[in-house]
Amino acid sequence: MSYQLVAGELCLDFINTLDNRPRLELVIELLETYDDLLQWSVEAGALPSFPARALRLEAQREPVSANAALKNAIRLRECLYRIFTQIARGKPTSPTDLAALDTFRVAAQGRLQLIARTNGFRLEWRDKPVRLEAPLWRVARSATDLLTSPDLQLVRECEDNACRWLFVDRSRNHSRRWCDMKVCGNRIKARTFYRQHKKTASEASG
Repeated sequence: MSYQLVAGELCLDFINTLDNRPRLELVIELLETYDDLLQWSVEAGALPSFPARALRLEAQREPVSANAALKNAIRLRECLYRIFTQIARGKPTSPTDLAALDTFRVAAQGRLQLIARTNGFRLEWRDKPVRLEAPLWRVARSATDLLTSPDLQLVRECEDNACRWLFVDRSRNHSRRWCDMKVCGNRIKARTFYRQHKKTASEASG
């Protein structure tokens, strides 16, 4: 399976791994296994392929721990969903959710190290020893970076009520309405055309 990465920020793409949220009977969980989490992490750029391979082997050796890491990932995802959905709707965030995110942020911060390079210094992730929670650290860092960025005011919900995926609207006029024009945008246009066509036909027959 290949993931749709249309949000413009790692943490929002992570939130979007639960599809069809508004339609409870049609909800699709895209992270059913720890291996799914790793695949998403590689596709989204959260993990290079080499550390992901090491994590996959560790998950095979420690399936109980891998399942616990997956549950933590889902917990983080739903926490982020509540935080950024409230922000997109112009509503206050929950202190409980912010505290939960901060717990993940602290864990992530502890896995960063300052490295000297020829052109300066940079923070890099310490991937050894292998830790199954590694994908969560990248997501938590992305979320805290976005929360403290001017781009926070550009967080939007897809206007398709059947979708409601989150994204950052970096369009020129900040007028982006859908997570993906080819999917939700065309779907809404088709519905509008159908309603208008049906109304016109009804008026003509009346």
